[in-house]
Amino acid sequence: MKLTLLLGTFLLFGFAIEANPSEELSKPLLRVFPSFRPEECQDWAIRPFICKQCLREGKRYAQLIRFFEDGPYRTHGCYKEPGGFESIEEETKTGNANPR
Repeated sequence: MKLTLLLGTFLLFGFAIEANPSEELSKPLLRVFPSFRPEECQDWAIRPFICKQCLREGKRYAQLIRFFEDGPYRTHGCYKEPGGFESIEEETKTGNANPR
């Protein structure tokens, strides 16, 4: 009886230990914030200097949030409807570059 419980516990938790913690748990979430004036960036933006840079370029401040086992990871950048999300931190771009 004890051997069966021990084996069952090992098999159950053994697979959980071998899981790759760097894999995403779900699809990323894109948060786009409404901003109209640079003063608003100071009130609610997590990274006000990125928010102000996006406003100068005619874009909106956005975050791409990826969910991992150890917690969420946020990438800050700008968003514009035809181009999609552009990361300021990694200098990458997501979305459709050539919309219809």
